[in-house]
Amino acid sequence: NTFYTPLLQQPLKLGADIVIHSATKYLGGHNDVLAGLIVAKGKQLCEDLAMNHNAAGAVLSPFDSWLLIRGMKTLSL
Repeated sequence: NTFYTPLLQQPLKLGADIVIHSATKYLGGHNDVLAGLIVAKGKQLCEDLAMNHNAAGAVLSPFDSWLLIRGMKTLSL
């Protein structure tokens, strides 16, 4: 769901194994970063996803990471 943030809706607690969030809209908060994130339940699933992530090489730049962290600091407001 792109309208609820991970603060308001936590699908892992409701039984989901993998959750994909659009970080562009509400996590960034300033409409200046293009990002997404994957959250998984379980060590093996996380390791499998990390291996695919490493092979694909798709990572945020340090500046985009900073922009995302900046937006997440005020997420609970």
